[in-house]
Amino acid sequence: MKFVDRVKWGARPPAHSFRPLVSKRVQGVVVHHSGVRNGPSGADAVRSFERYHMDTRGWDGIAYNWLVDASGNIYEGRGGGVSAAATKGWNAKSESVCFIGWGFEPVSDAAVAAIKSVIDDVQGRYGGKLWVKGHRDLAATTCPGDWLYDWLTSGAEVPVGDSSKIDYESIVAYLRALEDEVRGKPLSRWRRSRGEAVRVAQRHLSARGYAPGVADGIYGKRTAAAVSKFQTDQGWLKANGVIDWQTWSALFGA
Repeated sequence: MKFVDRVKWGARPPAHSFRPLVSKRVQGVVVHHSGVRNGPSGADAVRSFERYHMDTRGWDGIAYNWLVDASGNIYEGRGGGVSAAATKGWNAKSESVCFIGWGFEPVSDAAVAAIKSVIDDVQGRYGGKLWVKGHRDLAATTCPGDWLYDWLTSGAEVPVGDSSKIDYESIVAYLRALEDEVRGKPLSRWRRSRGEAVRVAQRHLSARGYAPGVADGIYGKRTAAAVSKFQTDQGWLKANGVIDWQTWSALFGA
């Protein structure tokens, strides 16, 4: 799973500034699909949607807040906290995530895991009390396709696969290598830390009930706040929002 921001996929500047959402008015997360079978994928598809939405539809930018491709990559559309243009009547009351593909047929495990990750992040930013619906629940459409809609309404469970095939030794070695990096150079906002160690820490913070935001590998305000809250809850770590080797060990060792 990789996060691709607007700069990385080559987004155009919006025709007009995106309108910020009013947090107390936000009620839910809406799931869409692009409705294109065997169409373009990845950043090419995202740029194609943007051209259509801006040049043909005359919208301020790409319609969706977030997009996910079949490989599980998460693309920042308009981004979080702003009004989308994907769900008529609900754009000021929700955030939207679009699967780049055909939701009538089975969607890859990587894609549904990424969609669930986006949903969890949106829930975390608005207090975890939002409903999650398919586009068809709010409009006369078949979007997001029968398979994706059934997955969504049956609990949006993420497949865990066959645990007997998981290479635990490699996972442990990988985490230890990242810990060695942290020992040499703690992760922090003031250092503007970026990279895989930050991304892995963000994912684990989310899994343990904290809210660092999207696992984008960028150590921002939300990540620092989540780390500080984790440190406070441990009771013995200095709550400074910095991931040194002690905080890393506590995060992955308990």
